[in-house]
Amino acid sequence: MTITQELVKDKTAEDSDRPSAEQPPGYDQIDEQPSTIPPLDLSHNAGPPASTTVTRDQCVAHLKFIAALADLRDSVAGNDGLFGLHDPPPTEFPDHINEVRARMREKRWAVYTARAVDRYTKWWVKCVPNDRPRARLTDLMDESYDHITQDIRLISWSKDSLPPLDVLMVWHAHMLNPRAFLEDCIRSGKMCCWASGFPWETINDCIDNRTLEYDAGDRARVHFNRMTRFAWENLDDPLNKLIECPACENTVSVPWTQGRISLPLQTAFDKFNGYADKNFHVKCPKCGSTVDHELLRVRKFRRDVANWLKEKMPMPGTLYNMRGIPQSTRSQTRQHSMFPNRLVEILGSDLLDYTDARQARCTTVSQLRDQLEIKLKDRRIVHQANGRRLSFADGVVFRRMMSHYWNNTGPFALDLVGAVIRQGTFVQKMDHIDWLHSPTVMATMDRLIRKYHVFFYIMASNQLRMAVPTLDVDLAWHTHQLAPQRYFEYSVYQTKSHTSTRTATFIDHDDKVDENRLSDGFEWTSKMYRRLTGGEIYSECTCWYCEAIRAPDLRGGPFVSSTTAKARETAANLHDRQDISSDPERNPHISAHNAVRAETKDKLRGIDPRRVQALRLRHNYEKARRRAEKRNRKLGKADDPKRRSSSSAADANMYPVPVVWGVPVVVPYYGPYMCDPGETMGIVVQAHVGAVSRLEAAVAWESHPVQDVVVVEAEEEEDMMEVEVQGAEGEGEGEDVVEAGTETMLISQARL
Repeated sequence: MTITQELVKDKTAEDSDRPSAEQPPGYDQIDEQPSTIPPLDLSHNAGPPASTTVTRDQCVAHLKFIAALADLRDSVAGNDGLFGLHDPPPTEFPDHINEVRARMREKRWAVYTARAVDRYTKWWVKCVPNDRPRARLTDLMDESYDHITQDIRLISWSKDSLPPLDVLMVWHAHMLNPRAFLEDCIRSGKMCCWASGFPWETINDCIDNRTLEYDAGDRARVHFNRMTRFAWENLDDPLNKLIECPACENTVSVPWTQGRISLPLQTAFDKFNGYADKNFHVKCPKCGSTVDHELLRVRKFRRDVANWLKEKMPMPGTLYNMRGIPQSTRSQTRQHSMFPNRLVEILGSDLLDYTDARQARCTTVSQLRDQLEIKLKDRRIVHQANGRRLSFADGVVFRRMMSHYWNNTGPFALDLVGAVIRQGTFVQKMDHIDWLHSPTVMATMDRLIRKYHVFFYIMASNQLRMAVPTLDVDLAWHTHQLAPQRYFEYSVYQTKSHTSTRTATFIDHDDKVDENRLSDGFEWTSKMYRRLTGGEIYSECTCWYCEAIRAPDLRGGPFVSSTTAKARETAANLHDRQDISSDPERNPHISAHNAVRAETKDKLRGIDPRRVQALRLRHNYEKARRRAEKRNRKLGKADDPKRRSSSSAADANMYPVPVVWGVPVVVPYYGPYMCDPGETMGIVVQAHVGAVSRLEAAVAWESHPVQDVVVVEAEEEEDMMEVEVQGAEGEGEGEDVVEAGTETMLISQARL
């Protein structure tokens, strides 16, 4: 049975069970809010993990948890004076008061999040049980490593063992990076945590249905305090943090944040130098060394090198194969993934000497990268590590290893502060839509789960393309990832079933995607969804952006397919539905919480890609509107006030003034596909040419220029094109525009 046949069967079954007079509930039918959330049965899962995903009760429990996070976020950000961060009076920044207030609120949340990650790190070490020793080379060499994701003892989480809400928030964001979370669980010997998943039933019992307040009880408070030495409440912990000087190991007390906001707003917090600030630095009172985030990241690398040399604990990024599957090193195809370990083995003593903070030779990750790339250009060293020339796959894994140190001071595979903050955009969108209080919430969950099945099929069968979820699909996708073992088995089975090579892949959740590429991917996903579902609309929304995205797919000559004809009719009827709004904040369209802004060669030449994309979308929207007006005239439809008001609202929202932390902020060419316009979420990164594996277009998102790309040899791959940049070879998708030379190039399907 094909995916289309399955969907038709499921939809027919749904319709037959529904009374004839009852129409499918709309996504925003929330006018009559029930006093309480419906009872949830979280004691069982959806069924066999290879063929089922999540239950509607789990999705509702997730919404309830998200609502608790939204309340926490608002209360922290709006707490004037928290961490010494005060809202300035209007007279101090008269022309920018809204932006300044928004940035100040976001800054409070960023500091709170940094403290939460610190608390989560201690909880991870002290409270999450180990079911095996930390992974070593002997473990990876054993054939049993192929089955490390199976037959794992589960943790029985109780209310008494749950952490505070801020720690749960970080755990939640950690799990939503599936490959990183799996790697961290393997490296830490905590596979029982991976297999057990997010304890929905226990957490749900701790969140009040009416107030949405989280309370795990006094025993949980005592347990957390005794094990971690942290207070239960984040804000009750000290305003200073103790760090260790990498040079002399002296303990230094540093503030979490300190400084004064200044203009221009693009660099408003650049003069802040606390631990939670981007430009943190402090002089060690004992040895006089300057300690900053970069030096701490170099120390992280040095510790990993020492652990490999002394204990044979593998370097990060080397614990799974090119497709994210843990695989024994006995497999010949696994040898590429072990290249960083072999390289570190050869360079071991030199690397320890070079990164010794007492010598101050290497104080940044950029310097470390430069040194490693010099070594990679030495054929003798490469031959000694590999027994052959540096291969394309070796370069992939090398960049994967290095990605653990860029902007990441913590012990985990990714920067959890950034991960939590990016999730904040999704939390805000879910809070605005507020399905949780809809009288049709259960039916809505059934619809989005069905939609998620189609989305996953699109991902599994088109691994060279970027599939972009809508907000409703993203809710189901996130809920699925919070059961890591089930998500892993589903991903492996579906990718083996729906690819011609029958090769298993652990599909990751892209944490950073360039906003323009995100929009292009969304347009492609909408087209694929329409084809697979026989003409259904992917994004049921009448905002200007969704209208513009649909326009190219639904245009055409007099001869169109039946699915296109159905989609045209459905899209036209969206304007007549009372449950569909033209307000982008009220509909489940593109999920852009992982959007980031990338500096490309066009931007460097003075061409703003955001403006180009906005003009293209505007052109598509105007065409769609003109066609709709022409069609209505032909059909003799009278002027519909609702349709006219919907069109006017869409025009008004063409370049809306987004509300950031409750304050309207002017952003040029703003659209729903763009990254959050706030100071922390609007991360500007430089796109770096990365290596591309056989089934993936990938990029290591690193803050350094393209001319420092590692030299690797590319191979000719199916559906891929070979390019040359600064003498180094890489590959990009056939549709990518690539140029040789020293220009910055963007490949943005990051699934390393």
